[in-house]
Amino acid sequence: MNRCMEVQSRISDYIEGNIPPEELEEFLSHIESCEECREELNIYYTIYLGLLQLDHEEKDIKELNDLDGALAEELYQSELQVKRRHFFQGLRYVIYTVAFWCILLSVLLEARILFDAGIL
Repeated sequence: MNRCMEVQSRISDYIEGNIPPEELEEFLSHIESCEECREELNIYYTIYLGLLQLDHEEKDIKELNDLDGALAEELYQSELQVKRRHFFQGLRYVIYTVAFWCILLSVLLEARILFDAGIL
């Protein structure tokens, strides 16, 4: 229950795109597994889109006919963002590992050259 209260307090941050990427995955995971929090998100999202519709011209805002579809698309895009973040973190790890081994190999080769030349 404590986790639900924490997630529900972050719903408006999610809708406005203000949840840090490192917290987004945990938020989405909870929303996906907790029906109560997902329903709360659905309510907030409906209100958010309704208020936007009142403030702007109709052509600028998503249609209110398919709110569930709009929210599903928003959640899908957020999940893609999390997957991209994981991919680039893994890629960065691979690049750092390859760079480390290249530097180590260069140092060892340089030491061998110096050893063969009699400098070491």
